[in-house]
Amino acid sequence: MEPVQHGEFRCTGLMQTAVDVMVSGRLSNELVVADGVARRLHSDGVLAADSSLLSVPGIGIADRIAAHPFGAARRRAELAAALASPLAESVGESYSRAAFEYLGFEQPVLQHVFSDDDGFIGRSDCWWPGQGVVGEFDGNAKYVDAALRVGITAEEAVYLEKLREDRIRCLGYGFVRWSWADVDNPDRLRGKLLAAGLRPRNPH
Repeated sequence: MEPVQHGEFRCTGLMQTAVDVMVSGRLSNELVVADGVARRLHSDGVLAADSSLLSVPGIGIADRIAAHPFGAARRRAELAAALASPLAESVGESYSRAAFEYLGFEQPVLQHVFSDDDGFIGRSDCWWPGQGVVGEFDGNAKYVDAALRVGITAEEAVYLEKLREDRIRCLGYGFVRWSWADVDNPDRLRGKLLAAGLRPRNPH
């Protein structure tokens, strides 16, 4: 493989580095990297929002994975590449989607836009249209990071988020929020998803 020069360092290129991670770790870590590659390719106009990394000609992901000598590692990498999406906007969303896969829930639609009679409500992190459930990963950043609050206080951010949730619930949909603590505790996350009305495709 041809090395890539980054400043004073010679490194493996983006695709090779991504495959090296995707064949060597947990799905959650692999999906973070795969989603990042998908965002990069999407911004470069190479990957459509609904396309798989495995289907893009010329980037070498599928061939590099297929060349790996160990079947279990190939399967993990193929799953991460198939699930990768440029629409995942945070590490928390990537970890959540890996948890959904582990727990046997369907993968959600990402960044779905909701509106009501008063107009635009917002984009949801996750949307399960077949089951009518909206999901939000609640990291601390949206409330404590001043740059993300765009000129409002943390208290105002919480209040506006509650109004947004209420408007979505009024459309007749279930609604579930989870945090890093839930992602780290699969049983607790499963309980929250079930309570919101989601049903797994492969119950554990």
